[in-house]
Amino acid sequence: MDEAQLAQVESLCETLYTGTSSNGESYSREEAQSRLLSLQSNASFIPQCQYILDRSKSQYALLVASNSLTELITTHWNNFTIAQRIDIRNYVLGYLANNGPTLQDFVTLSLIKLVCRITKLGWFDDPTHRELTEDVTKFLQATVDHCILGLQILNQLVDELNIATTGRTLTQHRKTSVSFRDLCLFKVFQLGLTTLKQLQTRQITCSSQRQEVILGGQALGLTVRCLNFDFIGTNPDESTEDVGTIQAPSNWRPVLQDPATIELLLDFYANTEPPRSNKAMEAVILICSVRRSLFPSDKEREAFLGRIIGGIRELLKNQTGLQHQDNYHQFCRLLGRLKANYQLSELVKTEGYLEWLELAARFTTQSIRNWQYSTNSIHYLLALWGRLVAAVPYVRPDTGAKGHVQALENHVLSVVECYIESMLGSVETVLRSDGALEDPLEDDGSLMEQMDRLPTISRFQYSSVAKLIVAKFDPLMDKYREIMQHLMTTSTDSAPPNIAQQAAILEGQ
Repeated sequence: MDEAQLAQVESLCETLYTGTSSNGESYSREEAQSRLLSLQSNASFIPQCQYILDRSKSQYALLVASNSLTELITTHWNNFTIAQRIDIRNYVLGYLANNGPTLQDFVTLSLIKLVCRITKLGWFDDPTHRELTEDVTKFLQATVDHCILGLQILNQLVDELNIATTGRTLTQHRKTSVSFRDLCLFKVFQLGLTTLKQLQTRQITCSSQRQEVILGGQALGLTVRCLNFDFIGTNPDESTEDVGTIQAPSNWRPVLQDPATIELLLDFYANTEPPRSNKAMEAVILICSVRRSLFPSDKEREAFLGRIIGGIRELLKNQTGLQHQDNYHQFCRLLGRLKANYQLSELVKTEGYLEWLELAARFTTQSIRNWQYSTNSIHYLLALWGRLVAAVPYVRPDTGAKGHVQALENHVLSVVECYIESMLGSVETVLRSDGALEDPLEDDGSLMEQMDRLPTISRFQYSSVAKLIVAKFDPLMDKYREIMQHLMTTSTDSAPPNIAQQAAILEGQ
């Protein structure tokens, strides 16, 4: 490739991504795409891609060259010798070290994907590929921009090794994934936490608020990715928010059990804004979901649970960060997840359980009353109460906090009463909003989630809840009959002006 050919490639790239060309040549986007795809057709085009990366000033040309290299490496992997693979890997890593901070984000991410793809495919070829974590540590120790770049590489590396690549068998993927888990993942997790600690203690000096936000976001993202790793090959469904048990290896215990880890994440949650704060809360949820067998004794597990309950109590008392929708949603997930991973017999023994129960009930009723902002989160709170009441028959009344069963009965009744009143009130609120508000009773997905949990909660106080429902609905039915009778016996002209709206409200209720 020469300068003239490079200029033509740059022109085609500009046409492809912007629809215009700076050198006056007229190509359609389809034609430009077709011609540029030829760079991905044969491994012999790798030198041309490298030439573009070395010489071009066009960010679009750099993106096309990087994407083409990724496709060529993936498709023609077996055509390269081990030495060639290492050369390409070192070239891209060196290119990122020298030019990464000055590149556009989309170019940087493409190059990072390329180096991580090479690392994955060559994992068992040579020890060099398994040393990427050590190589990236040099990025973390350089400038803040390089530190951000290093964290981006580690984030992509965890994703690359956790997600199967098209064209490779599941056996090949799991073999590489397990090796990465055993050799590197814990160190990557520690690097994420260390960066967060350095940010918290101001050991890393950022030149701007934006730089600090990006760095914190990358470190938190890395922490979450490591905890979300498919440790045992269960291929969890990523389309759901439900967190299963985190099957962290035993050598992770000292860090996960360390009180400083939860404190660090809760501190980040309390002192940052979304998306960093809700990412920190997501990490807390995952740590709360670690497998029971990770703890060598019940005493250590109880101490761990006690720290979590204590942290939640403080957040509930101070309403920390809950004014933000994303934080609020993640906090509801944390409450919903708590009983799924811990037995009621363990919860009632924790210090401050009754206070936590009261605060959780208050938070639940407050959330239900503000249904306009919490429709997609209420089912997590109802899941908490459903799991608590379902476990009561298996816990002796004299276990743990005194009077915990009676306290639960009282709080459950208040939650159910609040839910019924709020949903009845929502009918009138929605109708009077003239379409400005969405009807929570017509949101089939959220409503189904709530209805799945409500019967379990209601049966716990069956008699009281039944009386409550009758007390609420009988007067509504009487009023509805009265209005209908009035409409049938009088002319429309003489009827009160709002009679139709009243009828619609009662029908909805």
